[in-house]
Amino acid sequence: MVIGHWSLVIGHWSLVIGYWLLVISHWSLVIGHWSLVIGHWLFYKGRRTKDKGQLVIGYFTKDKAQRTKDNWSLVILQRTKHK
Repeated sequence: MVIGHWSLVIGHWSLVIGYWLLVISHWSLVIGHWSLVIGHWLFYKGRRTKDKGQLVIGYFTKDKAQRTKDNWSLVILQRTKHK
């Protein structure tokens, strides 16, 4: 009888803790998703901003001699920079 009681108590609290871990992980996924979306939006918005040919992100501020031609994003960047 006592063992059954404590087994129920432990099972109950395991469910409660598992439920809250599920809730926390769900909201952590939601927050992570939206921060990625906002981060991508800010990154591409920053790349489109013109500042005398220099771009906001540090990696893309190297001069043309250092840029590799096989890097697709840099090729797109060089094409769209002159618009």
